[in-house]
Parts: sequence; C-alpha cells; structure tokens
Amino acid sequence: MSQPGLFSRRGALMTALALPLGAGLGAGSSLPAGASSARQAGGAKVLVAYYTRTGNTRVIARQISRALRADLFEIRTVDPYPEDYEQQVAVAEQQRVSGFEPPLAATVPDIKSCETVFLGFPIWGMTAPSVIRSFLATHDLSGKTLVPFITHGGYGLGVSFR
Repeated sequence: MSQPGLFSRRGALMTALALPLGAGLGAGSSLPAGASSARQAGGAKVLVAYYTRTGNTRVIARQISRALRADLFEIRTVDPYPEDYEQQVAVAEQQRVSGFEPPLAATVPDIKSCETVFLGFPIWGMTAPSVIRSFLATHDLSGKTLVPFITHGGYGLGVSFR
C-alpha cells in the first residue's frame, strides 16, 4: 500500500529534470557549444526565463538555474491572467486567435550580455501562451542559443516551436 504524499508533483518534476542533468547537462557536457565554458570563465551569462501558471514550470526553471548557476527571470504580464481556470482558458484562446501580445510587467534589463537563454512555459491550447510571444517580441535573442523547456498536462508540444 502506498503512503499518501510519497510521490508529489514537485518530486515528479524534480525527478524528470534530474535525469538529463544527471546525464551530464549539469556538468556542462550537454550544453550548447561554449555556454558552460564561457560562464565558468566569467564571460557570457546564461539566463533562465520562464512563465508559469501553476508553479510547475517555476520548479523546473529553478532547478536549471541552480544547476547552471544561471540568472532567473519570471515572465509576468501587467494584467495577470484570471485565477479561474475556465476564464483563463477563454482569455488565452482569445489572445491566441487575435494574435494579441499582452504587455509584460518587466523585461530582462541586460539581455545583450546573455549568450544562452533557457525559455520555459506551459502548453496552452496546443501552443505557447501569448505572453511568450510578448517576451520574444520584446527581447532581441538574435545570435543567442535558445533552449526551450516546456511543461504540459499530457498533450505534448503541439505547435509551440512555431
């Protein structure tokens, strides 16, 4: 018989993240070319930027940030999404269909100094939330290595990479 709380959401997320980190990502062997050595040599920075609704993406973002000693940035909108799930889904769908990019509460002040950006977000309606389009439109990531990490409730990546 299993014990209640033995396998938590946080534990599951941390275990899922630990697999690639244990396979060498934390040691730098699986990082994009030059990212780890530049960071260790005091050169270019690594940034972990993420958007979360439930906290799942935050857990993974913090683990990546700790493992790589990277800066952490939470992407937030000026006007938060509704707390009610059904209302949030309706707003997200309306934004997706219209192409609306919600204004960000803050931007990364020195994005130019970052060589590698880990970008985390949940899948909403089979794609990235509109706030991620806002982040990408607001920050010039040309010439940087972009490493997406995605959370979802079982639907997969959808068309999020578009």
